[in-house]
Order: sequence, then C-alpha cells, then structure tokens
Amino acid sequence: MPELYDSAYCVEDQDEKFSLNLHQAHPNLDALQKLAKNYQAYIVACSIEKDTQLYDSAYIISHKGLLGVYRKIYLWGNEKERFARGDKYPIFELEFENFKLKLGLQICYEIGFSEGSRFLALQGAEIICFPSAFGKARTYVWDLASRSRALENGVFVLAANRSGSEISKINNETLTFAGKSKIINPKGEIIKEILEEEGFIIAELDLEEVQIQRKNLPYLKDLNLKLNQEILTNIHLNTKE
Repeated sequence: MPELYDSAYCVEDQDEKFSLNLHQAHPNLDALQKLAKNYQAYIVACSIEKDTQLYDSAYIISHKGLLGVYRKIYLWGNEKERFARGDKYPIFELEFENFKLKLGLQICYEIGFSEGSRFLALQGAEIICFPSAFGKARTYVWDLASRSRALENGVFVLAANRSGSEISKINNETLTFAGKSKIINPKGEIIKEILEEEGFIIAELDLEEVQIQRKNLPYLKDLNLKLNQEILTNIHLNTKE
C-alpha cells in the first residue's frame, strides 16, 4: 500500500490525530491482520506512527499481528518538521509454507538514495518494498530510480505509489501523485505496472532470479566496503573542518 495509506499525505495540521501506536490495538491494525489471516499473506503498510515522537513508518502485518517496523530516515520537504528521523535499516524474514524470504523497507523519497537499498541488500534482502506518495511532477525520477535500485542490488522492487490529488491543509497547494505502482525484477525490468488509477497488481516471483542476477552482475560481491568506509570517513572529517 502507498505511503500514509490510512490518512492522506497532506494532513500536516492533523498528523497527531491520524497517528497510531503500532504496538497497541487499533481498528486499522486489526483490519489488516484480519486480511492477512484470510489471505494467508503479509501486508506492507505505511502510517503516521506515534511513539515519543511522530514517525513516517512502514510496517509488516502477518496473521499474528505486527512483524516489524521501519521508520523513514530520509525525509522530504516539510516532513522534516512533521516527523522524527529513523536510524535503522532492519531486515524482516517472512516465512511461508515451503520457503523463507528476506525483505527490506524504504519509503518514497528514499528511492533516490541508493545507499539505503544497498544496506538492505548487503544484509540479504531479496525484496525491497517502497510504499510511496511520489509526485507526478517527478515521475521520471520514480521510473528511473525504482528500476535502478532493483538492478544495482539484484532484488525485486515492489513500489506502491499514491494516485490522484490532494490539497495541502497549510498552503492550499494541490499535489498530484504519479501513480505508476509497479513490480520490478532483479534485472531492472518491469514485470507489471498500473498507470495513474487506483488498483492492485498480482505477480508470481521466482526468488532464484535474485541469485542468478547477483552471479551475472556481482555488484554486491565486488563492493569494496573497506575503501568506501575510508572515503566516507575522510569526507566526514573534511566537512567538519
């Protein structure tokens, strides 16, 4: 589902009202758990999370309830005033009848930060989900970045984006969303996509494609983490001077 699916994206003056504690009972969470149980599925959703602060959080619901939470790290625009920043890149293991898979979460704007997806892939993620509210004015970024994150990490990307328009409660500006939710394979190829309308996509994924693609294009294997760390350390030290 898209970013902030259960409120709206432009609810800046009502964030507290629409927030929920993901670790307490709530009708929205109960409904998702019921759906997960009925369809024997895992559901990735994204809401305003209420803790000691408010977060833009993606989370996974199973038939047993909450499996895990990811808090958005790279905040866009006035999200920096609305939400606190997350600080972790967790990996979640999803168990099915005959297999398991590892899944990572990113949110919207983070599709343009390659390091987030790379951190998840290095921890074994085979699928990365992007619940999003990406604007139509930057559709080209959505299209290019989503495929790039899949290709460079050899992962399936499941990118769910808002469609339609909303009016900001603060400045009365209209924000139109790109839609174009899609499923992308580890080669960076779009398997299925819907355009600007609301809808859903069903696709069968073969996780063996992840290992095949990572063998054919060994970006993760050949990554020089030690050198990258040295460069990042030097950049950090130089910018502090």
